[in-house]
Amino acid sequence: MNSADLSKILEEHKVWITSMRESGSRADLRDADLRGADLYGADLCGADLCGADLR
Repeated sequence: MNSADLSKILEEHKVWITSMRESGSRADLRDADLRGADLYGADLCGADLCGADLR
């Protein structure tokens, strides 16, 4: 996954969390290749990471 796509997903997920699921969207990162991704400071609470490669 490229960094621009990941940034968009994480921004929408942040809105989803802060709005108490009223707007934005839950991060769907199923089976995503996140090796080397900069996730520092990302709140992944509730994100779907099933099968994601986080090495």
